[in-house]
Amino acid sequence: MKMKNNYSLLVAALITGLWASPVSAMEQYVSGNIGMSWVNDINDGAFKYSLDGGTNVLGAIGIRCPDRDCRLEAEVGYQTNSINTLFSRFGSSDYRGDVNVWSFLANGYYNIYDGKGFKPYLTAGLGAARIKFDDLRFAGDHNRYSEHETALAYQVGVGAAVPLSPGVKLDARYRHFATADFRLDDGFDTHFASNSLLLGLRIKL
Repeated sequence: MKMKNNYSLLVAALITGLWASPVSAMEQYVSGNIGMSWVNDINDGAFKYSLDGGTNVLGAIGIRCPDRDCRLEAEVGYQTNSINTLFSRFGSSDYRGDVNVWSFLANGYYNIYDGKGFKPYLTAGLGAARIKFDDLRFAGDHNRYSEHETALAYQVGVGAAVPLSPGVKLDARYRHFATADFRLDDGFDTHFASNSLLLGLRIKL
């Protein structure tokens, strides 16, 4: 519990720090992205879970630096993927359930080129994630199990924005998201990692 509280405090400090400087002098915006996510197999040493592709949704509020080459933002994300197979030393089994992840990150962006049209950028972020293993069961079994854990999380990515109108940009990006190791109820450690392709809008306030 203490570790989970520390993660929450870290995220609060990171997000608060984004607005510690005079924000009124900076351009502010909101953004939203949605896309497909693919999760690496989750392996805790005893079992390995294989997952289907799923959905990733992001929402953020941010500021653009005065030099216009960088942005800082606070982001909330939600990702869901379904488990299809469980592997163990005895072989593979049809397995069902969902892995749902809420993430809370402080992100930074740097424009590789800030021209009038196509604007490519690099991004990285740090924060925390709540990972929930929901409704786990063998196919055809009515016995179900769920658990959730909290872990340090980060993201790195690359993308580009194209202006659609004054104050509105179309945003496309690739994102790698991962957590630090966390311990499951079976006593084994694992982590969560995914790759996403996202499309969205960024709107100047």
